[in-house]
Amino acid sequence: MMGWVLRAAGALLVLVLVAVIAVSGWLIERFHASKPVETGTVSLSSAPAPARVVRDANGVAHIFGETDAAVFYALGFTHASERFFQMDLVRRYIRGELADLFGSDYVRIDARTRTLGYARLAATLEADMSDETRAAVEAYVAGINARLEQGPVAPEYAVLRRSPRPWTITDSAAVMISFADDLAAGAGEDVEHARLRDILSEAQREVFMAPFPDWAPTTLKDVDVRAARSGVEVESLAPPPAAQPDNLPGSNAWIVNGLRSETGRPLLANDPHLGLSTPSIWYFARLNLSSGPVIGVTAPGAPFVLLGRNAHGAWGFTNTGFDVIDLVERDPDAVELTERTERISINGGRRTEMITVRETAEGPVMDRRWFDLSAFSPDQLVVRRSTLTEPGNRGADAAYAIMLSTGWESFVEAGRGYTVPMQNQHYAGVDGTIGYTTAGLLPIRDPETGDWTGFVPYEELPRVRNPQGGFIASGNNLVAGEAYPYPLPGSYGVYRAPRIEAMIEARERHSVDSFMAMQMDVRSELVARILPALLGAEPESQLGAEALARLEQWDGDLSAEGPEGLIVSAWLRVLTGAIWNDELGTAAPAFNQPRRAFLERVLMGDASAWCDDVRTEGVETCAITAGLALDAAMAETARAAGRNIDAWRWGEVHQADFDHPLGDIPILGAMFENRVQVPGDGSTVNVAHFSYASGSYDVVHAASMRAIYDLSDLNNSRFMHAPGQSGHPLSPHHGDLAERWAGGEYFQIRDDWSWESPPAGARVLTLTP
Repeated sequence: MMGWVLRAAGALLVLVLVAVIAVSGWLIERFHASKPVETGTVSLSSAPAPARVVRDANGVAHIFGETDAAVFYALGFTHASERFFQMDLVRRYIRGELADLFGSDYVRIDARTRTLGYARLAATLEADMSDETRAAVEAYVAGINARLEQGPVAPEYAVLRRSPRPWTITDSAAVMISFADDLAAGAGEDVEHARLRDILSEAQREVFMAPFPDWAPTTLKDVDVRAARSGVEVESLAPPPAAQPDNLPGSNAWIVNGLRSETGRPLLANDPHLGLSTPSIWYFARLNLSSGPVIGVTAPGAPFVLLGRNAHGAWGFTNTGFDVIDLVERDPDAVELTERTERISINGGRRTEMITVRETAEGPVMDRRWFDLSAFSPDQLVVRRSTLTEPGNRGADAAYAIMLSTGWESFVEAGRGYTVPMQNQHYAGVDGTIGYTTAGLLPIRDPETGDWTGFVPYEELPRVRNPQGGFIASGNNLVAGEAYPYPLPGSYGVYRAPRIEAMIEARERHSVDSFMAMQMDVRSELVARILPALLGAEPESQLGAEALARLEQWDGDLSAEGPEGLIVSAWLRVLTGAIWNDELGTAAPAFNQPRRAFLERVLMGDASAWCDDVRTEGVETCAITAGLALDAAMAETARAAGRNIDAWRWGEVHQADFDHPLGDIPILGAMFENRVQVPGDGSTVNVAHFSYASGSYDVVHAASMRAIYDLSDLNNSRFMHAPGQSGHPLSPHHGDLAERWAGGEYFQIRDDWSWESPPAGARVLTLTP
């Protein structure tokens, strides 16, 4: 009997092994079958004309075509080859169709995007495209679908046992809408105000919500704003805007004119800070159009170089932080509602979930099933008012027109009709012009009710050309001061802009090399400003005293190699909670974030009373509270890293996490993701945000790409992003740039060679009708 059981068990084990081998073999075949084709000739019936895709040593696609339509077609073919799963997820998010692919855990996300009406907005954006823009998008979409017809496009579909569906023009519009969803600001501040109104007094709220400090620089200087707007009467200003809390979308950009450059021509730097992922949100490309070359980053799913340069100039963007979203409470008996029903497919249609969306004239009603509205009155409707829902969004036309701009005037004009997200748009021209503009809908609010009464006219939006100081710098700081005639409510970064300006002023003339060093700078302006207070702390433990001694000669440089970055990061995470958790009580977890400007005001300004723990009978000074926080932070760190502080390394625990939706799958998941050690933190110019609430130091928000444009020789411009150009885990360009990105390396994307004479190591793919 035992022998029969053993034989049966052995047979079952063999069957299991055979099944595992069969499935593994099928997956391996599917993985290899979906690899991007990089060489040879592919004949495609839908190709409008011959085109060549030349991938250089970094995987950057240089695209040549006999017509512009052929170039856009080839870009679509290339995006689909390298990034289709990423593209599919973006359109599914905007359409509210993630649960169809990933299951019921995503119903809540789908219900949110359907409530906000993103699919309808994408359809509207597509309908508003000009004929010229539509022709480019149509050619691009045809290229995507031509690649889909060739066979497997991404290994993720094999893992999920699903097949992709064709791409449409509306899907490309959805990709553009996704940026507005990610970058439009305002809702978070409304939630915070609602949470705090019954917890803190009005005076406490004003301090805790930390207005933008007087000492911090604005992007545009009053002298330049006045010169640009001579004769314009200034309205009474609204209350000061807020300082930016943790991990809001941010970026850096700065320009110097020829007088501040070693070459006598402008230099422009840009590094947008976004969530890290594998693959990167961006795809570098060179499009050789009939109007000339356009080089920079594209967003897979759309045919536009969104940040980059052409033969006439270069442009870089950062988020304005302007408040363009309001969450408002409305009496349910006083508003007129309309309803629509939507069906959410789950797991390929195996199940469905029906949802009802209610809307008012102001915007959609947020449903408590899908949105966390615990901060608001349960008896009121919460309505979302947003510029994203305003009609006439020409975002696609604007992106296309910027690519083809021929100078400052046409660059500014390209933004007319664009609505959201509002961006700080920096421009430098080969003619020596530097300038700042923004485009989009900036609400004008009634000072009493907060209701929207209109929008700032396009001609009246912040705009400066050739400023007197010879530079423009943005670190998501407040755009303009009292000289600007309209209020600018929003939330703004504080600590990167002063560091950028200090580095600009530290040299008489700048170069590409000095700009690269600036982008990689990890000296924290915040730490430099609060270090005197930190050094006055009174720790009680030996480990706390040792850590404090390490900081006495420190200059605030958060290098990945030393322990100081870990010491101060662990300390500030504990200290922030010690300062305000007692006042916030049960609401404290919602505010587990740096709130750096408020922290400085507590430690160095007039808000030191917050250091006292209101739950105790005694009165704790900031020195006592900071000392106890240091003791606790060092004890926690020692449990993970050991008690030898000299052996601690910030980079060992502080790593950029380029995650992937399938990263949690056993065995296979590791193939899709990338990690690399990085310096800095959320306050440094080289941004590396980690979440206080996560319990780790994993970096989830950093420079999504870096670019430096040399207007004396555009081929001397430099670029970098991470983790790599390809989304395919078997591609050599899946993660090849991550270490180089972290280490401050750059590459060039030149336009002085053709497909007939490519650089060494390039691979040429020909697409022919």
